[in-house]
Amino acid sequence: MIDLYYWPTGNGLKVGILLEELGLEYRLLPVNIREGEQKQAEFQRISANGRIPAIVDRRAGTPLSLFESGAILNFLADSAGRFLPPAGSVERQKVQEWLFWQVGHITPYLSQLQVFKEKAPEPIPFALDLLNAEATRLYGVLEQRLAEVPYVAGEYSVADIAIFPWIQPQRQGQDLASYPHIHAWRERIKARPAVQRAYAKGREVAPGERSLALQ
Repeated sequence: MIDLYYWPTGNGLKVGILLEELGLEYRLLPVNIREGEQKQAEFQRISANGRIPAIVDRRAGTPLSLFESGAILNFLADSAGRFLPPAGSVERQKVQEWLFWQVGHITPYLSQLQVFKEKAPEPIPFALDLLNAEATRLYGVLEQRLAEVPYVAGEYSVADIAIFPWIQPQRQGQDLASYPHIHAWRERIKARPAVQRAYAKGREVAPGERSLALQ
């Protein structure tokens, strides 16, 4: 059994998607970040950074707790031997390249754009201009890559699983008509049964979460 401490944001959804893809038995343990539950000491003993997602893997006897979504994706995919090529291979490095791109660029900039658009008491033009420009640049990077390959590292992998929930064009002011390869990639991933199941479970936890909208 794997415990998934979770809220259906972009970062929470990507771990849910991988668990569904792998067919692993897991238990969803909601951590309501809208009410500050991530700040509770009990949760922070599992996630030292006080952020979701986190897991506790009890399959091997001695429980292993992990936080940071990229580390969790790598661990789960490695342990199952799926969606992550073998260690030392060129193919694995390509997956890691795009996974780290998501962690280092997609989440920080797109999440901040959403915060400034949706939660700032009043518009802050400098921040919005900066973050909108970066969102457009990042969409351009992804569009260019997907013009060359069907998935970001060639084959469907944890890199696609990590990026997919964060591409929310309506929230991020992007028109997918300008990004036909991103649109086609999103449609391929949206059609996967595991993805549909992960989003359905997210709606059971918090149906109003904006990240659950599959435009």
